[in-house]
Amino acid sequence: MLALVTAWLLATVSVAWAAPVTDNIVPVGGFGAPPCETDPDGGDGIVNCLTDNSDVYFYMDSSGEYELEPEDRFRVESTLSDEFSPTDLAIHYDSSPVFSGSGETDIVYQEGSTNLDADVDGVTWCNDSAANESSGQYALWECDQQYIRIRGNGHYTWELTCHETGHAVGLVHGNDASPSVSNGNNALGCMTLPVETLDLGASNTESINNVYPAP
Repeated sequence: MLALVTAWLLATVSVAWAAPVTDNIVPVGGFGAPPCETDPDGGDGIVNCLTDNSDVYFYMDSSGEYELEPEDRFRVESTLSDEFSPTDLAIHYDSSPVFSGSGETDIVYQEGSTNLDADVDGVTWCNDSAANESSGQYALWECDQQYIRIRGNGHYTWELTCHETGHAVGLVHGNDASPSVSNGNNALGCMTLPVETLDLGASNTESINNVYPAP
């Protein structure tokens, strides 16, 4: 009997520990409505969306105005591998990106400052809402293709890469969560403001896993 009680207590503790500190993934709080919409090029970051499935294909601009430098490409690859691959998302590099029609590449990373306000180092926006194309519980909040644009010259940090990628899969800041928490709450990992850690963290991982089924 004692063994059974001990096992039940351990299971209870485990479940409580695994629960996210707060619900900080859309649809939540002020992002429950309107649904995901397409932002203009270099959007303001106000529109937060989910990517449209658990299989996430990403591309890093490799030529032209928004080409990533080798060290920044390494930061993106490492962040996705170390922080997001351990979640229920399946991360894939798309060597033949698609920019229109159906089946667009989910996340496109750019290096540049076009349309970024002077006090903003990075932004994530939806280039093509999937709200009218998808079905299912979260269809209205899904985006077919999202862009991440981060300044160069030292601004493409591990921390900001994790933060903007978090937005691309639907994570929001603490004051937009439910219940609302401080934007600086350490449990938010790389989703804090200011961005001070490169770790996604257990709470964000659980929030992602609560929305995206394992592929």
